[in-house]
Amino acid sequence: MRAYKFLDADGCAPFTAFLWTPGEWVEASGAEPCRVGVHGCPSADLSHWLAASLWEIELDGPIVQTRHKVVGSRGRLVREIAGYAAAVRELAAIGAWRCRDRAVSALRTAGDDRLADRFAAVATLDELAALGADADESTFAGGAAALAADAAHFAPRGLPAQAPFVAACSAGHVAGGPDSDQAGYDEGYAAERAFQSAWLTERLALG
Repeated sequence: MRAYKFLDADGCAPFTAFLWTPGEWVEASGAEPCRVGVHGCPSADLSHWLAASLWEIELDGPIVQTRHKVVGSRGRLVREIAGYAAAVRELAAIGAWRCRDRAVSALRTAGDDRLADRFAAVATLDELAALGADADESTFAGGAAALAADAAHFAPRGLPAQAPFVAACSAGHVAGGPDSDQAGYDEGYAAERAFQSAWLTERLALG
């Protein structure tokens, strides 16, 4: 079956440091998620594994599908996904602005229209990042504002996974509400991850 695999800047698997050679089959003794085998993911789970480069991978042998991943007893890299680096940076920026919109809503609900107006008025990611210094993280709305500033900081300069992770945390924070409802947080986090994966799949024309 075909799936997707992320590698670091040196062509290594981030968790095992195994150095991959495109086109060469890699054999494992079995297929046990997180234990042994060649790991990949379907396009619906891309956002959970973001790294420096994205590849299409072919998996063979016994194959096990589980939460956010798929594992085969053998696999090979088929092709690097062109345009991924630019796309994931674009996704990071989109996520930061989505965080900003959540922060504005939370600040207005909390009655802090002054800071909400400042967040709403920013035109660049650097301006948004700079507003983090004015966010009171001890409050629910302030936490939403701080997450927006963090996402804006990481979007242009962080590792590929950083800003999207913060965006998912922002969605979870707001969905959980002032009472920090865990079920609400989990639902919001998962929804943002699903958005990110779907956006990348469409942007990169993946199957």
